[in-house]
Amino acid sequence: MFSHFIPNGQIEGLERRQDARKNVTGHRLVVADCQTMEGDFQAPINNISSGGVFIDTNQRLFVGQEIAIKFDFPGVRKTTMANGEIVRTSCEGAGIRFRMFFKN
Repeated sequence: MFSHFIPNGQIEGLERRQDARKNVTGHRLVVADCQTMEGDFQAPINNISSGGVFIDTNQRLFVGQEIAIKFDFPGVRKTTMANGEIVRTSCEGAGIRFRMFFKN
């Protein structure tokens, strides 16, 4: 409805999530190994759901960019690996929508 007022059709401040988010904060930091065509970097995970993840980073990323991520949760033996797409960027980090998971 208001998307014509916001550049690139991005609607900020409106809740459009389909999956419940779980904040990943506290005394155990979960860090994702991230890989884009421009290079590799690591970034702490702020929150996660079955549909995506938000990473805390000042890495220069753009909406539509492909990204591969890999991370481990404390107490879980398997590594989570996924391909995704950057769907939101801000000064705090980037929102990634998962496209495909890989078994490890």
